[in-house]
Amino acid sequence: MDQNELLLGIERMRSDSNYYAAEVMRRDLGTDALVAPGATKEGKAAAQLLCVTWESIAILIRGVRTKDKIFEATPICHMYKELKPAIDIFRREVPEFAAEFEKLNAEYHAWLKKKKKSGDYVSRACGGLLHARFG
Repeated sequence: MDQNELLLGIERMRSDSNYYAAEVMRRDLGTDALVAPGATKEGKAAAQLLCVTWESIAILIRGVRTKDKIFEATPICHMYKELKPAIDIFRREVPEFAAEFEKLNAEYHAWLKKKKKSGDYVSRACGGLLHARFG
């Protein structure tokens, strides 16, 4: 699969109505609220859906040799930062939960450094400003 095909696939995954609803819930309530003790089943399911989608994206990206386009167009560090509280909670039961997503985030940060992206670029990318659409 080349970068363009993968970008289309990632876009489809992130445009899915269930993903969109989960992302709206995350933005409205915050990740912490979705997984806090006493959180609703729907909140936990939304957080899990978001994390599992990004884990799938990470696995798909792993098979692509050149990732520049993907890294330019995908909010990897933003979503990792946003979902980290949920990942930590889910790892209490499944220690390897979202391990590939974590590796992808580290690879993304290495790419930012290698490409000599400015501090402003990194802040905007990880803050979600470069990808203002939903995570």
